[in-house]
Amino acid sequence: MASSVTDLELRHLTEESLDDMIEVLAKARANNPHDRRLTRDEAREYTYLDPEFDPKGSWLALLNGKPIGFCSVLIMRNRIDAGMNDAYLDVDIIPEHRGKGAEQMLLEKGLSYIRSRGVGKALSRSLADDRWAQAFLASNSFKEDYRIHTLCRSGRERIEDVDLPEGFRLESKAFANLTDEETMAVLDVLNDSFQDHMNFAPEMPERFINFRNCSEDPKAIAFALKDDVPVGFCLSEESAGFNQEKGTKVGWVDLIGVRPSFRRVGLGKALLADGVNWILSMGMDKVYLGAYAVNEKALDLYRSFGFSKERESIWYSRVVEKL
Repeated sequence: MASSVTDLELRHLTEESLDDMIEVLAKARANNPHDRRLTRDEAREYTYLDPEFDPKGSWLALLNGKPIGFCSVLIMRNRIDAGMNDAYLDVDIIPEHRGKGAEQMLLEKGLSYIRSRGVGKALSRSLADDRWAQAFLASNSFKEDYRIHTLCRSGRERIEDVDLPEGFRLESKAFANLTDEETMAVLDVLNDSFQDHMNFAPEMPERFINFRNCSEDPKAIAFALKDDVPVGFCLSEESAGFNQEKGTKVGWVDLIGVRPSFRRVGLGKALLADGVNWILSMGMDKVYLGAYAVNEKALDLYRSFGFSKERESIWYSRVVEKL
């Protein structure tokens, strides 16, 4: 007799079941060209080492004892404190078990948890070509909010260094080697730089330090300095784990920001050139970055450096009704 949704068991995630979560995510996201299998250390970084993680907001779906799905909810204090009143919610199901009710059970658990915490909105996402995820979210009252473009620059042609205005200089370091004081300086620039960006809430120090401590891929950070004070930065990575798994040579410009009062003098161009050139110096032949689809100024800058759109992802939201 075929198994049914009544045979499902839902369990909160534990450190002992992290391998089950890893297995589900690897299979459920196998068609995402930019995703790879998490290591156990990375899985711990995103869950039990994250100060915002609550195991009561995570569920593994098991069918006859085998993991087939996972749901996680992340409620972030920085977003609540900023008045955003929202929570991130992800539901992943192994493809052969989709459409049989497990995803609906997991979603209801996630929404119920969000509701129990007094939060009024759920956020979720999908790739623009993931028809299953789009249909699932749309059928559960999620509405599209915005889109993110993934841009790619191919080839190993180095970008010419961009001259800085008088009084400014660049300084680069390994991200993992930053002191706590230096890391906090980066965070201060990040929060100032992104304050006018869509959907942004100031990042928390403990989460950013955790990000620095747990990053497994080589990362370099370039500072734009004015009188030895950081006013801009670019964080770049060689995607070593991804490259080893996929047989590729790619890197990412993870973050780039300039304080509002120091924009439009060429710092963004100089930082981007430095970040791309560092990735190329690591032997990579493709460089990726992400940008809001509506941010034409940023997109124009990236296109001028040879980047073009490769993929697109969609962010959704829905109101979580009170009991």
